[in-house]
Amino acid sequence: MRATKKVYRSFLVYGALGAVGFLFLFPGIYGVLVSFKLNREIFIWPPAILPRLWSLEGYVEILSQPKYIRYFFNAFLISTFTSFVCVILGSLGGYGISRFRIPAKGILMLGIIALMMFPGPILMIPYVRLSKALHLYDTYLALVMVNSGFSLPIAIWLLKTFFDSIPPAIEEAALIDGCTRLKALIYVIGPLARAGVIAIFAFAFLRTWNEFMFAMILTKGPERAPISVGLASFFTSYNVHWNAIMATTGLSIIPLMIIFIFLQRYIISGITGGAVK
Repeated sequence: MRATKKVYRSFLVYGALGAVGFLFLFPGIYGVLVSFKLNREIFIWPPAILPRLWSLEGYVEILSQPKYIRYFFNAFLISTFTSFVCVILGSLGGYGISRFRIPAKGILMLGIIALMMFPGPILMIPYVRLSKALHLYDTYLALVMVNSGFSLPIAIWLLKTFFDSIPPAIEEAALIDGCTRLKALIYVIGPLARAGVIAIFAFAFLRTWNEFMFAMILTKGPERAPISVGLASFFTSYNVHWNAIMATTGLSIIPLMIIFIFLQRYIISGITGGAVK
């Protein structure tokens, strides 16, 4: 009887989880199927989930235009450099706060948390004017700096908790053997905090890849704009190419899926490990 109740309970739990998972995944699955439809077939009634005529029209439209290839390249370049900047500066900042005596350290950490809660839209005009004043408007550097600024607070906070969990005696032994502080951080402390470093790299990459607002206002064309801006270019006053939009969305999700699949173990352990001192 107990075994029967256990099986019945498991069936209900997994059935409920499957139903909820399907509700979350269905819009994405339907979007992928729409990318294989002809644009005129999308608006037929009643709507069909599967394409009546499978077509690569949307994919051909974007892959045949060099500017959309450029959008993808820009997104990859900006996201990668932003991730490296966050890892390097986040490691230095987190290490410094963790290991050195800093006056009002608690207030400093509260200030970092406040930066995480700071609304980005109020900085739109200052960032545009500052980038033009420094001749950084429509450059990769401007986008890397802006995205790094929004990702660094969580990078410093998370890595600081990781460094707190590493015994100082390990680092002191390396210093006695002749290592400098920087070498000890790179070769001794860094590998021990590998999960946190990889989690920060993945977080910064995903956030930068999906960022749209500042990418839109700090660029003026496909030469520097990422794919998030390129996706918005499909919405015109005369027509909306929904199959091309869904095809672009599907292609832009592929790098994120690859990162999450291969780094899932480090992301989860990095977040959960850094949450406990």
